[in-house]
Amino acid sequence: MKKAFILHGMSGSVDSSFGIKLKEDLTRLGYKIFQPSFTTGKDITLNSWFDEMDKIKNQIEDDSIFICHSLACLFIVKYCNANKIANKLIITIAGGICEENEIADQLRFLMPFIPTNQDVNEFLKLNNKIYNIYSDTDHIYKLSQLEKYNQKLQAVPVFLPNQGHFGKTSGVKEIPDIIDIITKEKHL
Repeated sequence: MKKAFILHGMSGSVDSSFGIKLKEDLTRLGYKIFQPSFTTGKDITLNSWFDEMDKIKNQIEDDSIFICHSLACLFIVKYCNANKIANKLIITIAGGICEENEIADQLRFLMPFIPTNQDVNEFLKLNNKIYNIYSDTDHIYKLSQLEKYNQKLQAVPVFLPNQGHFGKTSGVKEIPDIIDIITKEKHL
């Protein structure tokens, strides 16, 4: 059975935005869905996210796909590296990379999620195919930070204007491009 892993960002489940429609579409296409519930807000640690993902790690198979939002777009790099997860289709939504001096003091606890150059190099050797869906009206990342993610991770850019950060406040209830990418990559 084909498996899809939907990884949320700092604020929790994507069900308040594009998640419900995405899960309907994936189910229709025959995917079994895994949706870990990571710690959120100020309780976030990289270790706690690893622990939560490890609970379902044995479900990852050759044809599994990862769909990641926001902070999970950084986490997936670290997790794939640590577990030598290779040759997967990874679709990120609002993936951006900040430099240390661009992170507000109250968000410094997220620094362990940011991939180093070594992390990026290791990730690229795993031959994962990555797409990044992003917008010009993102209120979390600057456009330059979203484009830096594309460049550093050699992500295929999928630019959608006026979609915000694709979270609850953006009002985005579906992202058809996700299913289009899965279809294009023949993961059906």
